Amino acid sequence: MSRARLWVISELYYPEETSTGYFVTRIAEGLAEAFEVHAVCSRPSYSERHVAVPWRELHAGVEIHRMRSTRFNKDTLVGRVLNLTTFTFWAGLFCLLKLRRGDRVLVLTNPPTMPLLAGLMARLRRARPYLLVHDVYPEVLIATDLIGEHDLSAKILGQLTATTYRIYEKIVVLGRDMSEIVVRRLGGNAKRVEIITNWGDLDEVRPLEPRQNEFTRKHVRPGSTVIQFSGNIGRTHDVEAVLSAAWRLEARKDIVFQFIGAGGKSALVSDGRKAPANVTYLSRQPRNLLGPMLSSANAVVIPFLDRMLGVSVPSRMYNVMSAGTPIIAMAHSDSELAKVVTEERCGWAIPPGDTAELARLAEYLATPEGQVDGMERGLRGRTAVARRFSLPIILSQYSALFAEEGPCAIASPRSAG
Repeated sequence: MSRARLWVISELYYPEETSTGYFVTRIAEGLAEAFEVHAVCSRPSYSERHVAVPWRELHAGVEIHRMRSTRFNKDTLVGRVLNLTTFTFWAGLFCLLKLRRGDRVLVLTNPPTMPLLAGLMARLRRARPYLLVHDVYPEVLIATDLIGEHDLSAKILGQLTATTYRIYEKIVVLGRDMSEIVVRRLGGNAKRVEIITNWGDLDEVRPLEPRQNEFTRKHVRPGSTVIQFSGNIGRTHDVEAVLSAAWRLEARKDIVFQFIGAGGKSALVSDGRKAPANVTYLSRQPRNLLGPMLSSANAVVIPFLDRMLGVSVPSRMYNVMSAGTPIIAMAHSDSELAKVVTEERCGWAIPPGDTAELARLAEYLATPEGQVDGMERGLRGRTAVARRFSLPIILSQYSALFAEEGPCAIASPRSAG
């Protein structure tokens, strides 16, 4: 009996190791035994931009089809728009030519121009489209002050997003707070929304003793307490609040606020003349150092802006938990991040922007009692990953989703808001 075909459509894919590229690659490869998996993607344009790859190759059981697109600097608005537009055009045309009746099609919201066209092509070819939402539009643009909540552009994007959602059989979201926004866009139709989280890599990321941790030996001063912010240092994160806590504790030479990564706000911390003396900065680290990096900290802070509720779920939290490191979640209490930290008792959830409480926790973690408490919370996080957020568990949820027989009813345009 032949396997069903599954198409995964995402701008980012192997060999890209940025968040979206990493997760979508592992999903595709993990389902390759149960399905005939094809990936439709762009040439590397982020962290692996200069890696030479073939237009088509078989990798880890997945047939990869790389589309032609422009490769302008993604950090400029014009370059980014041109890259997304050309990729969307060629990927959409490819779908029109290659999809066939009964195929499963998983479309990522990266790039945001892809879901509408890919969904329409899938319906035209009588395939079964599924949408994996990593970012919610227009809410993410509003949260980062790129557009105003009451702007005409926000209303148009909201209607366009609602129309796009109605095309898909099921919409996969990363958390409960994100689910609420998507369900509202669907006019309250919760049956069309599936929550499947990201995961932590228990083999690649594990707790390490300081003397066994090469990252600790190289980047952590002996006897210091490290509050780490790692990953995307971008507009969705309250970098300013973490810096404010660092200023409060500038006199504490034993407490270090360590920033690692890149993004739209990295200039706030990369210039040593602007930050307090207890702040250190490192550029984005290679994937093979992820485990040692996360394990080297006494706690990892994930500071979301308050208006980010439901807009994005930080994938990094699962690997922080895998490292046995506690999380300080500066996020709305209803966010997936704060809920997981609270439910699993794997860190502390504090209100967004509460710099006084962040400073207090940093001082607490510098005490013997705080160090023991932090280790216990961190280990509870790793246990939670094994129980709820490991790759085999997540893959089984995707496999069950795509194995469902028959399409669900598609809402009429009038039924969604």
